[in-house]
Amino acid sequence: MGETEPAGGIGGATARACARLGADLVLADLEAPQALADELRALGRTVAAYGFDVCDRAATEQVVAASGPLDAVVVNAGFCPWDDWNEDGWDAVFDQTIAVNLHAVMHLSRAALAAMAPRGQGKIVLVSSVAGRMGGLRASPHYVAAKGGVNAFVKWLARKAAPVGVNVNALAPGATASAMTATQSFDVSGIPLGRMAGPEDMAWPIAFLCSDAANYMCGTILDVNGGVYLN
Repeated sequence: MGETEPAGGIGGATARACARLGADLVLADLEAPQALADELRALGRTVAAYGFDVCDRAATEQVVAASGPLDAVVVNAGFCPWDDWNEDGWDAVFDQTIAVNLHAVMHLSRAALAAMAPRGQGKIVLVSSVAGRMGGLRASPHYVAAKGGVNAFVKWLARKAAPVGVNVNALAPGATASAMTATQSFDVSGIPLGRMAGPEDMAWPIAFLCSDAANYMCGTILDVNGGVYLN
């Protein structure tokens, strides 16, 4: 399932990677990503596309129920405001940031686990951020707090899901060129690899976590950040 920019960001790149590996797909965003779905259908894949708000628990559960058996779910909704905590109205932005980046992650994870548990198998991949590891490069405190929450939650969820055969892991991306970061400048001299990531740099590690190659991984946070945070 996708993110806030499925056609151009990490969500879209992940969908393309998984499609090339032979996966049929369910895509989701605030607006149904029909163009991306058509692109992937042209590769011979079966693709469904839904539009809904992941902050709406009931809508999230309805989409998961309508999607049939799911082998893997990528929880990749994201909202990253670039603001200052002294600005007027910041508390409302804080609430929205936590709602999208943490509470909605729980909505989708809960529904995905409930769907996978009776089958005794499945992969859930949460998309966190290097910001939740070490504060990020330019992130604001509400985003850092939300992604830190995801990094803690993946441990809890992995322990809950493992006994029923579901692997839960997370990817913590570094600064990635996308619509989300387009308005910001990043000093790549602080990135050991000397460049920002592209969405495809995140897509293939996520696809790995969705695959049988990750069958013995449980509660891992996979750091993909160009060397900014070395774990």
